[in-house]
Amino acid sequence: MRKYELMYIARPELDEESLKKNREKFQSVITQNGGEILETQDMGKRRLAYPIKKLREGIYTVIQFQSGTDTVKELERSLRLDDNVIRHMVINIDER
Repeated sequence: MRKYELMYIARPELDEESLKKNREKFQSVITQNGGEILETQDMGKRRLAYPIKKLREGIYTVIQFQSGTDTVKELERSLRLDDNVIRHMVINIDER
């Protein structure tokens, strides 16, 4: 098991309930595939450095977790399919 960090940006117009469901969905993808959540940070709404899909703001979330590579592949698939996520990145913390 390796340590990973997921950072994703959600659409700025999401309400708290939708945002909470979104976060729980990605956390459940990690735990259902044998991973373990280490830390979750809600970084709030921030201005983007450049417009993405004509949006100037986004809601940032960072999740640190431990898992295998199959979990990361499934997580990235879920992130790509979610219309509320405008950008995401998963990095391996162990290789820093």
